[in-house]
Amino acid sequence: MLAIILKELRCYSNSVKYRRIQFLVLCALALLLFVVTVEFYAHRRTGITVDVGKQTYMLFIIALFVIQFWVPRHAVEAWHTEGTDKAHLPAGGGNGFLLALTPLANWKILAGKLSAVVIWAVWGIWLTIPLLALSSYIGGLAVLQLVKCGAVLLVSCIFFAFIGISFGVWSPSLRAKSISYGFVLFITFFPLVPFPPFDTIPMLAVISPLCALLSILGADPTNLWVWNIGLFCLLPSVLFPVLLKQMYP
Repeated sequence: MLAIILKELRCYSNSVKYRRIQFLVLCALALLLFVVTVEFYAHRRTGITVDVGKQTYMLFIIALFVIQFWVPRHAVEAWHTEGTDKAHLPAGGGNGFLLALTPLANWKILAGKLSAVVIWAVWGIWLTIPLLALSSYIGGLAVLQLVKCGAVLLVSCIFFAFIGISFGVWSPSLRAKSISYGFVLFITFFPLVPFPPFDTIPMLAVISPLCALLSILGADPTNLWVWNIGLFCLLPSVLFPVLLKQMYP
């Protein structure tokens, strides 16, 4: 499994496409941080009371989460690029044929692919730490809040990658990307619908990582983020054996 993880990470680091994505994401986040900070300071000079650091980093954390929407697409591509499914190897999937000849267990192939996608996504989050460190100069979120937000982002990355690979196993690449995006957007924004009866069911917020982040940023005492992390850890562990059976009947 470690060999698969290292092979995947080497492919990502050698890929111009993935390097450009990470570079553009970092540039966009740095620009957002600069523009929002200047804008909030300008509002404060006009007499409007604004907690510059807190408001700036709240928007920054939300933007950092929104960027994770690319993880399902990445997971689908990681699964379909080389034809990892031994039972349905596509034409031209050379590496898939090689994997079919190896003694690697099926779960190791799946776990290796999933781990590589998550590590690459988490590495992109890790690169934003210098931007988060600037909060000590302009004020912002407490360290404990940043740690909680980091935990939610990590677990959501794992869950989004699992969703992408799951639909990649069941469907062709283009359809799997569409379904994955639809599912991720649904669980993220559906609990925020301000219409009855949806707004009267508070437990729906547990399925949304965005709601969990907002509860942390708003210092909500309900610990919604703990329930969200628990749910997103439980679902992949329960569905993993089902996915293995579907992959290799």
